[in-house]
Amino acid sequence: MTGTASERGVAGPAAWAALVAGVLLCAAVGARAADLKARVGELTTQRCAACHGVDGNSTVGTYPRLAGQYPEYLYKQLTQFKGGPGMPPLRHSEIMQAMVKDLSTDEMKALAAFYAAQKPAQGSAADAALVDAGKLVYTHGGANGAPACISCHRAAGGGIEPDFPRITGQHEEYVKTQLHAWKSGERGGKGKLMSLIVPLLSDDEIVAVSAYVAALKQ
Repeated sequence: MTGTASERGVAGPAAWAALVAGVLLCAAVGARAADLKARVGELTTQRCAACHGVDGNSTVGTYPRLAGQYPEYLYKQLTQFKGGPGMPPLRHSEIMQAMVKDLSTDEMKALAAFYAAQKPAQGSAADAALVDAGKLVYTHGGANGAPACISCHRAAGGGIEPDFPRITGQHEEYVKTQLHAWKSGERGGKGKLMSLIVPLLSDDEIVAVSAYVAALKQ
């Protein structure tokens, strides 16, 4: 038999080395993916579920519902709680800082993707009168010039991916707490959109629009 290995259709040493390297790379990637999936399962059931529920549908008003939220937005919030070398956290919560301090970038992205894929539960508000008052703020803005929430969060609260979050049926108490945090400067900062808008809302308007958001259906 004459001719080179490649001419005879037989892989030479270099080709075999490349083939083996490719197989090993695929196996390594698959193993990493499996490890990450297992890690997300561990985190969501043993760490995150206590506040947010296993599927991201928190039943406690102080903790936000995460199910169905945009993954980019969720990942951004996790990074803001975590901070980094030379960069202090942009969002402050002793609970969340403790929860995210040991998470890698891949783990935070995987968690965000997990919660984004979950089906969101329907929300509700207890006071129909507050809902009616909140609708006016949400759709037409505040009496002191605050723009309408509908501009960024849309009619049903679906938001605009990736920067304006889905707020449909979010807990009334959580929404109210976050709006007060933006109003006081505890959350956000100079030039941030919500930091410019929320101070224009009165406390009564915050209470009302929080009820309306909780009652939104999509």
